[in-house]
Amino acid sequence: METTSEPAGRDLHGTELSAAGQLARSGTAASGGETGRPIRRSLQRRRRRRIWPYVLIVLILLAGGGGIWLWHGAMSAKTSAVSANELVSVDRGSVEKSVESSGKVVSNLDVDIKCRASGEVVKLPYDVSEAVKLGDLLCQLDPTDEKLAVRAAEAEAAQSAAKLAQAQQDVLQAQENLATTRRKDEAELASAKVKAANLRAKADRQKQLIDQNLGSREDWETAETDAAGAEAARLSAEIAIDELKQQEIQLEYKRQAVKVAEAQVQADRITLETQTQQLAYTTVRAPITGVVSALDVQLGTIVASGMSGFSGGTTIMTLSDLSHVFFIATVDESDIGDIRIAQPARITVASFPSRVFAGKVVRIATKGVNSSNVVTFEVKVEVLDENKGLLRPEMTGNVTIVQAEKPDVLRVASSAVVRKGEQTSVTMADGQQRPVKIALEGSEYVEVISGLTSGDRVMLMPSEQPTRWKNPEHGSEGPPPPRK
Repeated sequence: METTSEPAGRDLHGTELSAAGQLARSGTAASGGETGRPIRRSLQRRRRRRIWPYVLIVLILLAGGGGIWLWHGAMSAKTSAVSANELVSVDRGSVEKSVESSGKVVSNLDVDIKCRASGEVVKLPYDVSEAVKLGDLLCQLDPTDEKLAVRAAEAEAAQSAAKLAQAQQDVLQAQENLATTRRKDEAELASAKVKAANLRAKADRQKQLIDQNLGSREDWETAETDAAGAEAARLSAEIAIDELKQQEIQLEYKRQAVKVAEAQVQADRITLETQTQQLAYTTVRAPITGVVSALDVQLGTIVASGMSGFSGGTTIMTLSDLSHVFFIATVDESDIGDIRIAQPARITVASFPSRVFAGKVVRIATKGVNSSNVVTFEVKVEVLDENKGLLRPEMTGNVTIVQAEKPDVLRVASSAVVRKGEQTSVTMADGQQRPVKIALEGSEYVEVISGLTSGDRVMLMPSEQPTRWKNPEHGSEGPPPPRK
């Protein structure tokens, strides 16, 4: 007997059902659903057992994908951390230790030109920035008043010279009169003495004759009278000699008058010289060779004398000696200890940003200046560059003073070096720490003695990492990263 199988039916979702499924469905329909419930639960459990392998596979795939994602994130984070620190190479080159500061350009000498005289400016041949030589005419004042003063002084000098000559003649005349009178009086005195002596002797002889009754009394009396007269004449001659002392005193007065006249002549000569010099002061000439850096007057300006004790006079112009050019820098007290005379320096100014002017330290201030509790010292740098003529006074700029320099040494960027206590190290490209030994330490590079070779790649430390110049133990800030 041939048996034919029924074709399987389909459920509402299009799923093929076996004959038992169809029977169950038909049975359920026939019995009102009570008989088909166990069959449906059996089918549901069977479907769940078929789904679990697929769920397990999905979970495994999700777990694997998550692991891969986490691993990729960790690698990306590591890569980002590495890329955050720039890698630089260890090479050979120059290492320089220097101090940087700011300042301004000054000339060798600035001279404020003032006039000793007062008056109106009638000549002003030079203008600002023009070069002048020693002795060149810078300014001419109107000399009219000074010329009149010179003529008056000349007249006074001539008058006093004439008075002096007259006083000198008076002295000569008094001297001659005194000498003549003295000779005359002395002669008369000598004659009076002789005559008085003779007459006294004659009177004495007459007295002796009277005593011997040989002479007359009349002759004796006559002889006595003559002797008395001669004695009076002698006394008069002596008095005349004494009176010569009055003439000597008068002569001395005349001599003093000569001295007074000589002093007056000297004073008038000084006045004449002063007025002549004052006339010369109306012409102002260059005291130095330089450049007119400032001009404060114009033609027609009335200037006051520089000898004025109150205003100090009018400044006509300023001459600057540019034969030597200097740069005045202010250096912090923390850096001044390593600066020495004759150390080389490099100067840059805003006017010529692409030029570097060479110089050297010529002066270091002994005393510092305290401003807002910050102590700085003035350092004077002479510009020795062949292009120093480009620099002008009051230009501002920066100076780098080289304290030490080593050429062609193994070096690494300063910001790559980490210092912990006395130990120094660098971070290699693979993230490993490597101790190094350094010597000369500059602002951009440090000299490496051991621990690295040329071509090694190391990391630059970020600003928050401790380095040679920024270390929690030292608390000091460091220089910027090296120039590329």
